[in-house]
Amino acid sequence: MILFIKILFTLVISIAANVFPQDCEVHLTIISDIENVYIFIDDSLAGTGKNINVILSKGRHKIVALENSDRWDSKTFIDSLNITDCNDTTLQYNFNKEVLLNTEPQDVYVFSNDSLIGYTPLLIPMELNNIRLEKNDFESKIISYSDFGINKPVKLNYTGEYDDGNFFDKTLFKILIGTMVGLGVTTAYLKLEADDKFAEYKLTGDPALLDQTNRLDTLSAVTFVALQINFGAIIYLFLVD
Repeated sequence: MILFIKILFTLVISIAANVFPQDCEVHLTIISDIENVYIFIDDSLAGTGKNINVILSKGRHKIVALENSDRWDSKTFIDSLNITDCNDTTLQYNFNKEVLLNTEPQDVYVFSNDSLIGYTPLLIPMELNNIRLEKNDFESKIISYSDFGINKPVKLNYTGEYDDGNFFDKTLFKILIGTMVGLGVTTAYLKLEADDKFAEYKLTGDPALLDQTNRLDTLSAVTFVALQINFGAIIYLFLVD
C-alpha cells in the first residue's frame, strides 16, 4: 500500500511538472515612443497609448502597432510573437522618423526653434518642434506635421510685386518700340533735309543754307544716338527678364 502511494505521488508530481508550465501566463509589455498608438493582438484591440501591458498564453500571437494619425506617412508595425516559456516579454516600437517637407515655391528656409536646418524640399526628423518657413517676397508660415505630405506641399502666399509676364507683352516694351520707330523716322527725315540743304548750298553758295545743313546734321546725330540707346535698352531688358 505504501509502495502504491509513493508511485501515485510520483506520477502526480511528474504530471504537474509537465502540465502546469504549459498553462502559465506571460506578461507582455509593449512600449512606443509616441502617445497615439493602437495595439492589436490577434486582431483584437489590446489597448492604446505609449505603454501597454497584457497577459498572454503560450503559442504564437500576431502583434499590430498602429499609429493613430491621418498623415499620409503614418506608420504601422506588424509583428509576431511566439511564446515558448513563461518569461515576461517586452516589445518596443519606434515611430519617430524623418518625413519629407515640400513647399510651393521650393528653396524655402526651414527653421526649428530659430535654428536654420535647411531648404525645401527637405527630410526633417519628426521630433522637431516649431517649424517655421521663410522666403523673400513670401509670407512666413509656422506649420505642424499634419500640414504637409508627399502629395501635399505647403503653399506660401506671395507678398511681392507681380510680374507682367513676357517682356514682349509688357507696356514698357511697347513704349520702347514706339519710341525707337519715332526716333528712326526722325533721324532719317533730318538727314534727308540736311542733304537737301547741302545740295542747295553747293548750287547757290548761300552761307545760311550751310548753317541749316550743319544744324540738321547735329539734330540727326542726336536722334541717332538716342535711337541706339533705346535699342540697347530693349536688348538689356529682354536679357534680364
